[in-house]
Amino acid sequence: MLFFSDSLAQAPSEDNCNQYIDALTDDSVTKTKEYCGYEDLIWDYSIVTSSIVKDYDFTCGNSYKKQIYGVLYMIGMFFGSYIVGIISDKYGRMKALMLGLMLIASGLFAAFMPDANSYGFFRFLTGVGGIATFMVTSVVCMEYVGVKYTMFVGIAIHIPFPLGELLLGVEAYYIRDWYTLHLVAYTPVLILLSLWLFIPESPRWLLATGRIKEAEKVIRKGAQINGKTIPEDIFKVEAKNDNKDTSGLEDNKPTFRDLFKPSFILRRSLNMMYQWFSVTMCYYGLAFASVNLTADPYVNFTLSCLIEIPGYLFCIFVMDCWGRRPILSFCQLVSGIACIAAGLMNGVESLAVLQIILSLIGKFGAAANFGIVYVYTAELFPTVIRNTAIGACSTVARIGGMMAIMIGLLATYWTPAPMLIMGIVAVVAGTLALLLPETVGTKLPETMEDAINIGKNSNRGICTCVCPQSLEEMLEEN
Repeated sequence: MLFFSDSLAQAPSEDNCNQYIDALTDDSVTKTKEYCGYEDLIWDYSIVTSSIVKDYDFTCGNSYKKQIYGVLYMIGMFFGSYIVGIISDKYGRMKALMLGLMLIASGLFAAFMPDANSYGFFRFLTGVGGIATFMVTSVVCMEYVGVKYTMFVGIAIHIPFPLGELLLGVEAYYIRDWYTLHLVAYTPVLILLSLWLFIPESPRWLLATGRIKEAEKVIRKGAQINGKTIPEDIFKVEAKNDNKDTSGLEDNKPTFRDLFKPSFILRRSLNMMYQWFSVTMCYYGLAFASVNLTADPYVNFTLSCLIEIPGYLFCIFVMDCWGRRPILSFCQLVSGIACIAAGLMNGVESLAVLQIILSLIGKFGAAANFGIVYVYTAELFPTVIRNTAIGACSTVARIGGMMAIMIGLLATYWTPAPMLIMGIVAVVAGTLALLLPETVGTKLPETMEDAINIGKNSNRGICTCVCPQSLEEMLEEN
């Protein structure tokens, strides 16, 4: 903490605080560095009336703990991405979803914790549950629909995410103490546990794991609701195969290791993992940086959330006609270049408005990328390991989230550093995306052989666009 000469040694007031801030950059003012104690602090209650920073003493010599407890949530997401992905593929989508919801609901207990360590434990658990819920929901919704609607559902499911963020922003605007806000934000999750009674298991997963009778029941019920009819004998072949002795085939069942063989699947997996790493770093990095866009943190948060919705809508309108690969590359490059430009403008007051616009463009690209990678990854890997693949990519992505928090500390040494790092990572990702196979117009792969053959017969170029009518014909042929 910095203390100044007698000219600023006055009783605390708003004017005095403004003088203190101005004096930080005034070389004519004598400054000495001293360590402060908790009892020496004067708290500003104009924005919030209570916070974990105050209640758990993340101040002075403990100020670094703010970053640590922020990273704890990302560490939870790191483990949840991998573990819940495997649980989802082995035991079913709905069981994994319920597990995720229960872990999120455990966040209610965090509000009653007497110390930072116990609060951090539940912070970790909510991270596990948060990524589990979002990841499994994305996959199961895509598996509910046919190839014609895969892209639309895969992207549209992301739109409620910023809407939920906006709702949290409204709650935070009216509820200024963290304890009450915590309870209000987490309690509604308990209602979602009732989804177990209404949402059926993914029929694609049931078919892929040989549970033909259960899949038939789900599919026939869906057909009845939609006024469709299904031939009575359509499941006979599958049922016959289901009754065969498959014990000798267990060793050939795809596993996590199949994400890394043969060599071109290895390259595909590593490429997608890097795409997720880049997307998550830029998304969360820009979200954290948004607090400095304007003087009002609530306006900053609102702008950062609202810009995500056009990003998702952009993907819905162009992904099927332009393709997954070029859109991912384009949005990564847009996000990266915007981050680099905004970072270089940092501190230039005359370019403040342009810097805000570029930061929002970067968030636009990052949000669009988030929608794309979920859909794209689901289309690149087969049903039997689809959630495992997304889980593995999401696990790597959490490292990007942790990095987004930690590189923010580099601004102490050079203000543009965090934005430049995020921008360079995104530009590299945009270049690597061009090496992935195109999946538009193909069915979701059911087997490893299907996944291996993706893109082999495609003649789509980077700048090729297919009109909706032609695309619909292509889908009908597949």
